[in-house]
Amino acid sequence: MMTNENQPTSCEANIARTLLVLDNFEWIKHQAAAVGVHVIPLKGIDLLQTVYAERLDRPVRDIDMLCRSEEDCRRLCERLCQEDYRLAFRFSLRPEALAAKHKVTLLSCNPNKVNIDIHIVFVTKKFFSQTIGRFNQDAIQRCVGDRMEATDRWLFLAQHAAFHAFSDGKWLRDLQVLLDAFTPEQLATLRDKACTYHFRRVTLAALNSLVSHGETRFQKHFSAFDISRSEKRFLRFLNSFHRPFSRRLFDRLVTSYWEFTFIDRRSDRLRMWLQLMFPSPGVLTNIYRIRTPFARLFYYPFNFIVSGITSVLFGITYISRR
Repeated sequence: MMTNENQPTSCEANIARTLLVLDNFEWIKHQAAAVGVHVIPLKGIDLLQTVYAERLDRPVRDIDMLCRSEEDCRRLCERLCQEDYRLAFRFSLRPEALAAKHKVTLLSCNPNKVNIDIHIVFVTKKFFSQTIGRFNQDAIQRCVGDRMEATDRWLFLAQHAAFHAFSDGKWLRDLQVLLDAFTPEQLATLRDKACTYHFRRVTLAALNSLVSHGETRFQKHFSAFDISRSEKRFLRFLNSFHRPFSRRLFDRLVTSYWEFTFIDRRSDRLRMWLQLMFPSPGVLTNIYRIRTPFARLFYYPFNFIVSGITSVLFGITYISRR
């Protein structure tokens, strides 16, 4: 098979994308500064500027960053939408939707710009974020300049990878590289934070995934936790369940239940389940992507029926596979 010698290799294409992302982020910082907003880089863009700064070999598709308040987020979104961006969902900046989602996605209207996710808290998952709100508050206070503290970064990246079922190898690589660089004191801090901020299940899932992918040197970190009977059942469930990833309604609801399994305390899991069955206007809007407030009148009974059926199906699956 003949190839075009002028066609870039996948490695060259990734480097080109990386340079584009880095250039875009510098431009975004200037736009943010113009409206008095300070941004904190997250996920891939943060790692490119720290852990992978010398190699630039970490694939990044878009830019994630954090604003410290809803008002900052609104000002930055308005500024960027005057340039080369548009809201992915028109309802994103409604007060109730932003308060529930904690995140706004902007889509690029320019081929030389990449998509952006603007967070207003570090952990944005609908239900999980409500059980670890103290982490979101304290992690901002521990930021040094515009960087997360190292163990906070690991926990944040672990929850992101866990909720996506570690479906992309780059996330495991991130966790591995960061963990390898930790001192014994940082490892002890990580374990303490996992317990304090209710990240135990997330941490155990991440370490379990690393070990199961051949990184056996991390078994000692896994064994350092006094794993409860409930956590052992949770890990057995994770090892046997294959979560769907399509955009269909049922799969989005299953994703919500997948999120529940990572909540440490049983009382919090029950409380969050009740919030799914009887959601706030913002949660309902984000789940079903409701375009007009009036349409919620139809979705409340619809959500109760569909969520009830999904509860039964997911409950049966959870019990049978754990």
